[in-house]
Amino acid sequence: MAEMRDGRDERRQRRAMSETSDAGDDRATETSDAGDDKCHPSKMMRNSRPTYTSETFSEALTVKPNVQALPAPNSITGLWDMNIPTDLLHEILSRLSLKANIQASTVCKTWCEAAVSVRKLQPHPWLFNPLQEPEEGKYILFDPSRSQTYKLNFPELKGCAFSYSRDGWLLVVTNRLGGSEPGLFFLFNPFTREHIYLPKLKPKAYCCLAFSAAPTSSSCLVISLNYSRTPLRTAPYILIDTCRPGETVWTTHRFKNSFPCRWNNCVFSNGKFCFLNTRGGLGVFDPPRATWNILPVKPCRDFGQTDSSLRMMMTEHEGDIFVVFTSRYYTPSVFKLNLKRMAWEKKRELGGLTIFASIDSPLTRASLSEKERNRLYQSRKGDLGEYFSISDEKIDFSRPSKDYFSNHMSWVFPPHNNVTL
Repeated sequence: MAEMRDGRDERRQRRAMSETSDAGDDRATETSDAGDDKCHPSKMMRNSRPTYTSETFSEALTVKPNVQALPAPNSITGLWDMNIPTDLLHEILSRLSLKANIQASTVCKTWCEAAVSVRKLQPHPWLFNPLQEPEEGKYILFDPSRSQTYKLNFPELKGCAFSYSRDGWLLVVTNRLGGSEPGLFFLFNPFTREHIYLPKLKPKAYCCLAFSAAPTSSSCLVISLNYSRTPLRTAPYILIDTCRPGETVWTTHRFKNSFPCRWNNCVFSNGKFCFLNTRGGLGVFDPPRATWNILPVKPCRDFGQTDSSLRMMMTEHEGDIFVVFTSRYYTPSVFKLNLKRMAWEKKRELGGLTIFASIDSPLTRASLSEKERNRLYQSRKGDLGEYFSISDEKIDFSRPSKDYFSNHMSWVFPPHNNVTL
């Protein structure tokens, strides 16, 4: 019996030892599995925690600079955040024409201030007229900006008439009144006394003359418009003669005359010669193509009036064409050609321009003093006081003097450099 109990006790001990060993193996297996799970990337992603160090907090608290372009020193910031150095902007604007300068000034306030600061005032044209009678050859050059008068003697101008003025030069035509041979044309500079004679052209009634640039320029072209007449006194053809300084003959172009009225004014604008007739029609001669075209300008009732004292003058400025009407008895009026509508529009404002009127060679100037803008100055010997304000229709004279209708006096632009008279 004792041996049987000992046997049962021994088996119990073995069983207990076996269970303890299995439990240890199971714990070991679980530990191994847990270790494997920790090494798996997905387990690591789930169980990872951010680690903060002193360097991390130092970097987070550091203020980083804003990486943004800053204006360069002495620069102007205008519309669209365009940073342009002040000197460069002034240099660009100073090279623009008056019209382009005014357009640039509308970009923004800064550009406006810069454009105005470089907008230069242009000098007045001078008035050139006989001292007494044209036959004597004594003339006056009047500088209105300084109210200074220069008395000069030009024997070669005795009895001559002025047909056109441009770039400081006059186109002079001789006539019988001064004892000169009629039909002679020459370009004359009253400041330097230079003469450039042109080939003789047969005298014709109602001759309309002009030139494109100073004769010192290679682009200078002189033009004459007239009519070919039949025994019935009709004018079925227009004759246009052209000549350049240095040439010995005139080149004649003939075109059909589709307008029965007279062409009596001419200006050179946008590379073409524009002729105005008494009804407001415009004929255009293109020198490179040698073509003649009539623009489809709408009729204007203000043109073609029968007042014998009415004078019609045409002038231009940077491609804009103006017509001035003046009379001994009526207030002057100014019309501008609207090229888009092909119509003449009466103006109450000239955009800051000033018109200096004379019968054959009115001139237009820009960038004069503010008080002189939007005015029409008439030509009177030794005086600039007579004017007509376009904007408020204020007139500073009662009637134009007889000198106003004379082709022996003209406005002329002074040279850029100083000339001793």
